[in-house]
This record gives sequence, C-alpha cells and structure tokens, in this order.
Amino acid sequence: MTTPNPAGSLNGGVLRTPHESQFYQKRRPTTIARHMPQSPSHPFGLRPIPFILILLFSGFTLVAPVHENPALKTSFVTISTVLAAWIASLWFVRRQTGIPLSVEFVPVPSHYVQACVQFCILAYWGWFAREVGWQAPLILAQVVYLYILEALLSWSRGRTWRLGFGPLPIVFSTNLLLWFKADVFYYQFAMLTLGALGKQFITWEREGKRTHIFNPSAFGQFIVAIALIVTGTTNELTWGKQIAASFETPHMLVVIFLGGLVVQSLFRVTLMTVAAAITLCLVNIIYTRTYGTYFFVNVNVAAPIFLGIHLLITDPATSPRTNVGQVVFGTFYALAYCALFRMLDIYEVPTFWDKLLPVPILNLAVPALDRLARANVIGKLNNAWQSALSLPRLNAVHMACWIALFAFIWGIGFVDAEHPGNSIPFWQKALADGKPHASHSLVMAIGTQAEALNSGPAYNELGLLCMEGKLVKQNRPAAAKYFAKACELGDLNGCANVAGQFLFLHERRSDDDVNLAMTQLEKNCGVGSDWKSCLLSAIAYESGRGRPKNAERAMEFFIRCGNENLYAAKGLARLSLTTAVRPKELLPAAARLRTAAETGDAEAAWYLAFLHYGGIGVTRDEALARSFLETACIRGLAEACNASKSASPPAFSKPPMIVPDWSTAFPKN
Repeated sequence: MTTPNPAGSLNGGVLRTPHESQFYQKRRPTTIARHMPQSPSHPFGLRPIPFILILLFSGFTLVAPVHENPALKTSFVTISTVLAAWIASLWFVRRQTGIPLSVEFVPVPSHYVQACVQFCILAYWGWFAREVGWQAPLILAQVVYLYILEALLSWSRGRTWRLGFGPLPIVFSTNLLLWFKADVFYYQFAMLTLGALGKQFITWEREGKRTHIFNPSAFGQFIVAIALIVTGTTNELTWGKQIAASFETPHMLVVIFLGGLVVQSLFRVTLMTVAAAITLCLVNIIYTRTYGTYFFVNVNVAAPIFLGIHLLITDPATSPRTNVGQVVFGTFYALAYCALFRMLDIYEVPTFWDKLLPVPILNLAVPALDRLARANVIGKLNNAWQSALSLPRLNAVHMACWIALFAFIWGIGFVDAEHPGNSIPFWQKALADGKPHASHSLVMAIGTQAEALNSGPAYNELGLLCMEGKLVKQNRPAAAKYFAKACELGDLNGCANVAGQFLFLHERRSDDDVNLAMTQLEKNCGVGSDWKSCLLSAIAYESGRGRPKNAERAMEFFIRCGNENLYAAKGLARLSLTTAVRPKELLPAAARLRTAAETGDAEAAWYLAFLHYGGIGVTRDEALARSFLETACIRGLAEACNASKSASPPAFSKPPMIVPDWSTAFPKN
C-alpha cells in the first residue's frame, strides 16, 4: 500500500506534485457523450451514419478523378463492397443477439483544433498547387473511409463507436505528406487502415489512462515508408517527392507558424516546437561556419519539417507531459531529422521520409523521457520550472519566446527568404572546390528547381546527370523523360537532347516527344545563331529518322550551321558523296575538313579522300586522296587502312558514327 505524499499525488505509480497533477488534468480532452440507445423512439439517431457513409463512399466512383481512372474506380468499388459486407454482417449478428450498435458523440478539442489548422494549411497550399485541388475529392473520400473504418472496428470489438473528429487530423496530416498515385491508390487506404489499427490495438497505460502509443497518421506512414524504401518503389508509386517540392510555397512557414500558435495556446506543446527549431538553426549555423555551404542545400528550414515540428510531433496524446521531456523530445526529433536527411541523401533514398521516420520511435521513448524529467536533479529543475507560474501564464511565456525567436529569424532572412544555396552555379562551384556532400547537394538543388519551379533548364540538367552517370547512377530512360519534360517547357537544350538521344542512341520516351523536339529545333534554326538546332534537323532529314528522308532539306540545314562548323562540313561531304545533290558551299566545307584533318580528325580525312578521288567540289587528285586515307588510318580509322591498300580507288562508305560519351555528343559552342 502506498502512502500519498502530502506534497503530491500518485497516479499509475508516478509521483506528481500538485502543480503537475493540475497540468495533467487540464491536458485531458473534454468530451461530450451522447449515447443513442436502440429503441423505436430513436429509429435513426446516430446509428445509420455508417450506412450513409458507405453509400457516400461508393458515390465517389461518379466523381471525375475516380470515374476517369479504371484502376482507381476498381479500388473504390472493391473497398465499398468489403465495407458494406462487413457492416451487414455486424448488423445481422447484433440483430440476432439483440445487442445494439451503440454510438456516442465525443468531440475531442485536440482533434478538431488540429484538423482546422491542417485544413487551412491544405487550402493555402492548394491556392498555389493545383494538384491539391485535383486531390481534394480523394482526401474527402479518405475522411469518409476512416469514419466508416473506426465505426466497424469499434463495433467488431463489441464497443461503442465514439463518433467525433478523430479521423480528420489523421487524414489531413497524412495528405500533407504523402499521396499514392491513382493506379495504386488502394495503398493510401491501406496506410490509413494501419494508422487506425495502431490507434485501436497498440496502446499502453499512461498516467492512469489507457491511450494509444503512436501518432496514428505517422504510424501508418512509417510502416508504408519502410516497405517503399526497402523495395525502392517510393518514386514509382507515390507523389511524395512532388509534394515536398510544391509545398515550398511563398510564405508557407508564416502560415504554419500562425496555425501552430493556435495549437500551442490550447494544448501547451510549444516547448517541443521551440527546441526543435533552435536545434535546426544551430545545425545550419555550425555547418555553414565549418564548410562554407549549407546543410539543407537550398533552405535553412524547409516547409515540410516546419510542419513536422508544429503539427506532427505535437499530438498531446503521444508527446511528453513534462517541460524537460518536451525539450528533449523536440531536440531529438530535430537531430534525428538532420541525421536521416544526410543518410537518405547519401544512399539515394527520397529525403522526404526524413521528417516522418523518427516520430514513432520517439513516441515509444515518451514515458522514459518523462521519467528522466522527474528524476534526481533534472526532476527538481523540471518541478521548479513547471511551478514557477500558473500553467496558462507559463505557456504564454513559452509562446512569447517562440514568437520572438521566429520574428528574429524571419526578420534577418534566415527563413522565408531567398537562399544562396538555391542556385545551381553555387553548388557547381562547391563541387569544383571539393566541398563535402557537394555532389549530392547539386543533384538535390537541380531536382528541387525542376520540381518546385517547373524549370525546363533544370529538367534538362537532370537528364544530363542521368545520361552521364557521374553524380547519380546512369539511367537513360529517366534521361529521356527529363529531356522531354524540358522540351515541353520550352527549353531548346532539352529539345536538342531529345533529338540527339534519338538520332545517335536510338532512344526516346515516345515518338511524340521526338516530333515536338524536331519541330522546335527547326523553328529555331537560324544561320549561325543556333547551329545545334540546325545540325540535328539536318541529320534527321539525312537519316530519315524523326523526319522524312530528304537530302535537299538536309543540305539546307547543314548550310545554315555556317561555314566554320565542322559537323556541318562533314554532313555536306556525306550528302555530296551519297546523293546527286551538290551544294555551292562545298569548297569552304572542304577547307574546314582539311583543317580538321591536319589536326588529327580521322573522319574529316576520310571524307576528303573520297572528295578528291571523285573531284567533287575539289580537284581530282588520287595521290592526295591516298594521302588522306593514310592520315585517317594513322588516326585509327580501320576502314581507311583497308581502303589505302586497294590498287584502285575504293568505293565510298560512311564511317561508323561513334558517340563515346554524352558530353561529346553535343559539343558546346
């Protein structure tokens, strides 16, 4: 038997001061329960709600995003069928036993307050990102689904369904971080199901009350994240990377900050946010002072992690109850985020998982953190801290400190301002200077600009990275996709790379991409001004790849490249040797070829040999022709070695067009 301490109270074996006891009592959610008994006088009440919701859920098959996608429609039909069968079986069993399907209305403040804040953030994000508007019906469908699932789980366990606002923050929080693509959207419902199961079945006794261990939205996403990381299918199945990029909207940090103040004022979770924010700032400052670059590449504090420290870790039910515990929790979360950011980046795992993965692990550590905060010297410090002022005043002080800190870092441009690292040249220079992690940071900077700004040049740079295979693993199909995207956005270099990959490597994403690229290149071909566009257009007409074979049209584009262009000179020579078309510009082209041959170009020497054999555009001179063949042989062209041994003039054949690597496929001007 335990004797109560006059200075405190015991609950669940944990000694608390009177002030601390008051703290926990005030943090308990207020509920209003309305039990609707099964009786003829209340034939409808709240019990028909799940039946109505199932009809509503099945009705989403008529909504455009669902109706227009067969796979998505099948998912909704299948889930509707399963839910309907489940509730029908429950209704039948309960009718046989005479036990009603009971419902009580329990509005928990932490649920509807967080839901309102999250909804406002979703709406603000959607103002800038049209994808959010497209996703809106699917978000609503998830809300309906989770309400149904909670009812069915409760009734299947023989319990009363506690109808409230609980599903809203779970769904909103999930959709602020992750969407599955339409063809596999059933994984989104599976993720919500995992969260609901974790909330219902993974619980512990805490402060004398049975409660769930994990943040429900984070728990489901954590399990899914591990599966996607292990299988390497994150980018293939989800829009997570695109969400992280589009979430960086103007002044998003200010919007999250203002929404966070609402949560902090009601639930006294400010210390976790403050501790995490200070830790993130210190990591940035120390890293920049040490290496001269930026830890988080193009921001000091990204909008997604700012959301995490305000709404993801501040769930009152799964966070510490002591001041010291909250500070340690927030600090550890920020440090874990920093470590994961770097580790995931190094192993080429999508980095948007970094803010999510630490949450369930820290949820497990909450009781230990609170015990630490109550023990020995730390316990005395925590007790003095929590007893210094009344709870509302103490929370007001914490919030005032946070407001002052945010105002300071915002005022000096540390957050919500243009960042020096948001520059591809900055990271190219850092890479050249040998700065730590500069290669990964360059790739991330390019990817961020491509995704967030929808930048054609950035998509083209991504394509070059994938094609070259130096900073990232070579992936030529991905390169074709990025080049095509750059071309669609009007970047001529992207169009040139689409055409070049098709003409030289016989690779493309689609024929439509090639047609668009060739159209843009022809349109922008001008004499001497854009020789690359002219050259690729000429090669397309010469080879009949991407354009109908047309020697005269090819020769026209070769001429537009200018007399000094070696690649155009070679093209004019090829056409003169293989067709009846003879350009007036062949003499200057031959002069350009001679200069190249004298400096070691075997292909130029090969063309000159046959031009002199036939007297095409130059004087007929068999001795000079053989001299050029010998030059080409010495320079490594095997065909020239064989041809130079022939007693009579050999027949012309095109030398193999070799593209040793992507950097030489399109020499720069």
